[in-house]
Amino acid sequence: MPSQQPGGSSRSTLRSRLRLAAARVALLLTGLLVGAVLVEVGLRVGGVSYPLPYVPDPYCGSRLRAGMKATFSAEGYARVRINSAGFRDRERTPAKPAGTLRIAVLGDSYAEALQVPLEEAFWSVLERGLQECRFAGAERIEVLNFGVSGFGTTQELELLRHYAWQYEPDIVLLAFVTGNDLRDNSRRLAPDAVRPYYVPAGEGLELDRSFRQHPFYLDAQTGWSRLKVACVNRSRILQLVRQVRAHAAARRAPAADGIEAGLDPIYAPPADQAWREAWEITERVLVMMHDEVRQRGARFWVVTLSNGIQVHPDRTVREAQQDRWKVEHLFYADQRIAELGRRHGFPVIGLAPEFQQHAERNQVYLHGFAKTRLGTGHWNAAGHRLAGQIIARRMCGSSAASGGGTESE
Repeated sequence: MPSQQPGGSSRSTLRSRLRLAAARVALLLTGLLVGAVLVEVGLRVGGVSYPLPYVPDPYCGSRLRAGMKATFSAEGYARVRINSAGFRDRERTPAKPAGTLRIAVLGDSYAEALQVPLEEAFWSVLERGLQECRFAGAERIEVLNFGVSGFGTTQELELLRHYAWQYEPDIVLLAFVTGNDLRDNSRRLAPDAVRPYYVPAGEGLELDRSFRQHPFYLDAQTGWSRLKVACVNRSRILQLVRQVRAHAAARRAPAADGIEAGLDPIYAPPADQAWREAWEITERVLVMMHDEVRQRGARFWVVTLSNGIQVHPDRTVREAQQDRWKVEHLFYADQRIAELGRRHGFPVIGLAPEFQQHAERNQVYLHGFAKTRLGTGHWNAAGHRLAGQIIARRMCGSSAASGGGTESE
């Protein structure tokens, strides 16, 4: 009987153990892969989606990703398609069709409206309402949406200059959010590495585009950054992980007001230099936008939107906040912008007072969604519908409908 080679048994045992370990690892990896696929499918079936829809832009800092299709469910639920020009709207031709009156809507996340289907967004409701009243005698009305989340008034003016004018609008309608636009217009109050600002310079303002040299902006254009974004946009699991981390960070941040943090300075005259400067910049940029629109032969309208606390259906909740902030009412910013419009000759439609009356009379929430928090956040479908109806009614009933008149609403 031949003798066994020295070490042969141990080598055979080692190979067996390695094969067994490899089999276990393969089984584990297969299980993880199958589990990940099932979770991914489950998230897709359940409509859980938090994609990254923005790309760098040399004028505005960022813009929506052209041609993107995605489902958004952070608030509300909407299947969204960004058109080929990079806006949350239907496809539009730059050349205006004959017999058409065009309105360009500028704004931030309220105009972007990723929380509701396109046909429920206020600008779609507005388009239908103006068509019904044959606004300004036009055969056809087109309301084009150029809203982008996070934009301040400076970015909206830059977007108008470099993108919206090519669509030949007859009216520019600015959707102004008192809750954050004032702050977003101030580098002191809302420093952002990747956005342009107007800053005080002597007796006037100077446009600062230094964001173009910032590492954050430059990094966002690298192949590695684009790859990371592409991976997140293709994986609901990665999107959920990012959302959970962002939610955890938001929960750690102090909520100063208990309702929506940081809004109290807009409900009273500015008490410090930073807020006085924010108001001065905002008002100058609004007048600048009005002057540029008028020079183009178009008309300029401003709509001041609502904040959740302004239109809470429970009067006692609103009054408790007023007492806490030591303010007489919640419409200081709306009234101040309306007065600016009267002084400079452009119409201002203030939505918040009528929203408040409607919410209290009907006991409905116009902001928020059941799965997040009613009364806070963006407009829900009811808020968008009411906004579109009010704007259409005011525009249809104004003297500007016949081509003249600029009185504030």
